[in-house]
Amino acid sequence: MTFQIQAIDVGYLNLAGAANVFLIEGPDGFALIESGTATTWPELVSQLELRGVHPTQIMDLLLTHIHLDHAGAAGHFAAGDSRVWVHTFGVAHLIDPTKLIASSRRVHGEMYERFYGDLWPTPQSQALAVSDGQKISAAGLQFLAIETPGHARHHHAWLLEHAHERHVFVGDALGIAVPNSDFISIPTPPPEFDPLAWKHSLQRLRDDAPTHLWLTHGGLQSSNAPDALRFIDRVQERLQEECALLQKFSAAIIASGARESSAYEHALKNAIQEYKNWLHPKAITAGVSPQHVDQFLGDYFLRMNLQGALRHASARA
Repeated sequence: MTFQIQAIDVGYLNLAGAANVFLIEGPDGFALIESGTATTWPELVSQLELRGVHPTQIMDLLLTHIHLDHAGAAGHFAAGDSRVWVHTFGVAHLIDPTKLIASSRRVHGEMYERFYGDLWPTPQSQALAVSDGQKISAAGLQFLAIETPGHARHHHAWLLEHAHERHVFVGDALGIAVPNSDFISIPTPPPEFDPLAWKHSLQRLRDDAPTHLWLTHGGLQSSNAPDALRFIDRVQERLQEECALLQKFSAAIIASGARESSAYEHALKNAIQEYKNWLHPKAITAGVSPQHVDQFLGDYFLRMNLQGALRHASARA
């Protein structure tokens, strides 16, 4: 059994290195992991065709989760008869994306139309539910679904094993490796961010003994088991420190009683500034350029993370 993996940068947010999909050529054809957004579809089609692949040749699309930077063009592939494999919790949202689109519009605001766009419905016959531990066959290869909640409840990593290699496509379970740096960013969006579940997911990934870690936001981060475990440990460290700070901010905002929109926005604005004062120097020390700090860790990202943490804290209060 032979296969080839190619990471394709889809130009997400108009930033080089912001998001990849993974083209896998196996003995029976082509599969793709992740789809990019609806707005990056033209770039993805162009990149596929440069590799001699037409989108209709992708018979199987495997999604790690249904956030639009990972699944936003799933309906485009389904229109070309691709089968779309997704977590059981995500199937209904692919078939009828109305609620997912509304939620994404709330989270992303004015950036939605520019960088995301609407997810097309996937026909029910092509939206295939996958459960934890289930193996599926795609392109003549076997992929194992590993449930990895924390960033989102509906999250799988996908394991592809060959000889002594264990390739794991981790979605957002290992955060974001900011390009040209040693910095790992932790995305904590609403509505399903859960730090305890995420901690358990990291242990689950360790237990599966990966050799190759493929990050949607960051590409290939290891090619042997020791490096893979070291990377997971680094993510664990970043998750702990990020969650401790976000918990502090969330508790302060909740304790302030800032429930009216004006008071809430004021409290959130102050928290974003404090968050920025803490995070940006840390990122720069890890080699993130000032331009990439603004692009990858700007106010939009910080606000999203705080809203995710606030949602989690409020649900537990």
